[in-house]
Amino acid sequence: MLIFALAREGHRLEAGEDSTRGRRMNRFRVALIGTSFGRLVQAVAFSRHPGFELVALAGRDPEKTRRLASEAGIAGAYADWREMLERESPDLVSIVTPVDLHHPMMMAALERGAHVLSEKPTALHRFQAAEMRDAARARGRVAAINHEFRFQPARQTALELVKRGAIGAPRRASILGRYPIWPRGESRPMTWLSDRARGGGILGALGSHHTDCLRLFFGEPIRALASVRVGQPRRGSGEGEKVATADDSCTVHYAFESGATALIDLDATAFDRWERYEVLGEEAALRWDDDGDLLWRIAPGKDPEAVEVPARFRLARREGEPRLVAPFEILLGRLHRAMSGGEAMSPDFDDAVAVQCALDAARTSSEAGTRVAVDVIPPRAAPAPLAAAAGAAV
Repeated sequence: MLIFALAREGHRLEAGEDSTRGRRMNRFRVALIGTSFGRLVQAVAFSRHPGFELVALAGRDPEKTRRLASEAGIAGAYADWREMLERESPDLVSIVTPVDLHHPMMMAALERGAHVLSEKPTALHRFQAAEMRDAARARGRVAAINHEFRFQPARQTALELVKRGAIGAPRRASILGRYPIWPRGESRPMTWLSDRARGGGILGALGSHHTDCLRLFFGEPIRALASVRVGQPRRGSGEGEKVATADDSCTVHYAFESGATALIDLDATAFDRWERYEVLGEEAALRWDDDGDLLWRIAPGKDPEAVEVPARFRLARREGEPRLVAPFEILLGRLHRAMSGGEAMSPDFDDAVAVQCALDAARTSSEAGTRVAVDVIPPRAAPAPLAAAAGAAV
């Protein structure tokens, strides 16, 4: 197979890199809320970064939380996250909980002066997300959203190629995902992920990542036409069987101001997992799959050509670890530099709000059965300095 080589550039390691070279790295105390993804992925990455110290873990089950904290070498274990914030006064709070808890937890953390990293989807709706963003900005705190999928090697390479004009003007994208989460009712019991009132659903869980991906290639979506549905409503079996209220499948069509369009089609009742991403330009297309490591360029009348991923985009994956640990380490490097004042955080809560607004438009479109404009809530104006405000009042 031919190799379509991207020009090589110097390798730059993001994870753990200190923007203040030659100086001592700032070390921040971290409190982690969540004992599932938080323990399996985030705690592993935080423990490796020299600029972070995990000091506390909060979870719903006291015994499980104490055990996991002990195994991870975390001193503080709490069943009450509010008590944890009060006692530990962390520099950073990482929120890895069901969606309905994101807003109260983030607002409480900001009130205590902490920076915040939140899981996605951001909130139950865009108004909560905007309030979270504006509260962080008003307090001068870093607010990060965990879109670690941004650091998939193939995606980063594809985005750079598109910006260089390697496929001509981008005009169409598709993201297809099949996930064996609920192929049958007995596959998984009822949890918050199947409860709409708690922010569950595949559109938020993975559609948030995919919407963020499309924004990077095309800018902000301006319209959405969607079908958000429950295809397999049974959860659990026997006497414990319940009915899902949150979506397990969705189809979203976005339109962008440039005239480009994109499709997201997800089904969490499939029997096998696979994902495919494709960005189509006027001259060629780029395609990558769910592992995020391999990329192909497809030109008219030619066989697909493998694209070499530059060294600076490759991930240091470790055998036996969840695959998301490595991209999350990249995000932590950015977060540390942002908290140290070295650079602006990306992805931040401007990204979080933009994605939430697009997801809200998709849900509204599905309910109304028509195309809906994406209503993006702008940041609230910062309060005027005291002297300026006094002068204006005279």
